[in-house]
Amino acid sequence: MYFTIDPEDRKIVLPVQIDDSITARLAFDSGATIGALVLDSTFLLKNPMLFDVDSLVKSGFSGSAWGEYYVPSSCYKATPDVKVGNKNLVYSRAIVFDWKKYFSTSDSEGMFNIPENDTIHVWELNFEDNYMEIHSAQNFRLPDDCFEIPMVNVKKYPNPFIIKFPIKVKCNNGDTLTLDHAFLIDTGMPSDIALIRRDGDEEYNFFNDRKEAVWTSDLSHYHRYCTVDATLFDKMNIDSLRIYTFDYPNNVIYDYLIGLNFLKRFNVFFDMKRKVVGFQPIRNFKRIVNPIHQRFHFSYGFTRQGKMVVTGVGDYESNRFKIAGLKEGDEIVNINGRPCKDFTWLEHRALEVEADTIVYDILRDGNPLKIVVAIDKSEIQGD
Repeated sequence: MYFTIDPEDRKIVLPVQIDDSITARLAFDSGATIGALVLDSTFLLKNPMLFDVDSLVKSGFSGSAWGEYYVPSSCYKATPDVKVGNKNLVYSRAIVFDWKKYFSTSDSEGMFNIPENDTIHVWELNFEDNYMEIHSAQNFRLPDDCFEIPMVNVKKYPNPFIIKFPIKVKCNNGDTLTLDHAFLIDTGMPSDIALIRRDGDEEYNFFNDRKEAVWTSDLSHYHRYCTVDATLFDKMNIDSLRIYTFDYPNNVIYDYLIGLNFLKRFNVFFDMKRKVVGFQPIRNFKRIVNPIHQRFHFSYGFTRQGKMVVTGVGDYESNRFKIAGLKEGDEIVNINGRPCKDFTWLEHRALEVEADTIVYDILRDGNPLKIVVAIDKSEIQGD
């Protein structure tokens, strides 16, 4: 089954047959809830016969572990028949919520992954020709040029797609470091390698403190990335590997992850029977870049009283918002003469790249100030 990857969505999306007669475009996400099929609520409205009312287990909330808010959802214990190509898949439950709106996507209608305890298949993600193939595990052999990495068990995180291998990196100034950790394979995450902030983590601090890091917006937060040369599996040399650091606490996400722009350098095989992942290097690697992904300038939040307060400012030399004097703790009252409550988050983000000048009326320690920011329209966007 051939898949597509929309640059603005950066997910593997392919057609999945539901109850034989219905086709749904679903994202393949190895980092998501194991054993669950996820469908968009509007998809269910169009196909109301997919679920029996008696199979409804509970109503609750669903979303992304990367976000800070969740939306109402329904969980069903009896799932419809699911087929990828000619392979039948069995899931223990189905979750339905407003997937499209939550993820701001029109490219997918839900999510699926490898069913838990699927030991009869070997799943192949072929990034050379953009297709998924599900092989019979019986007598299947990985290609001879594969790097074969065993899956490892991590008690606090029961996802099976965790592997351990060393990654030796070299920065532009010659600094070197070896990351020798267990990594979660997360096909739903576009980053090459992601490190989540944990107190006292020396590897995280090594990358997070680097001056050459590029700051990029991430939902209501930000991340930074450093581009390095690397040696994988003790013998494969690659360049332009990006190490991302996420500077906000997140106790849900696994600490170390490898994502789509790492995986795209290989054809990847998930062998659940032997509990190994195979990485077959391919010749051509093309990074998936979201062209509208913006640089991070500053973040803000709202108090219970509805006040808009700056929660962080990007600490890098070319950040014009920092140069203009905006500081953490400033209360923003007006933006270009209009009350801040009149702006949606998207409208304000658009101003940061499209306006010539933004004028913020702020209160700092109770004192009114004006912060005038000259926008750099030549600033490189995209991630």
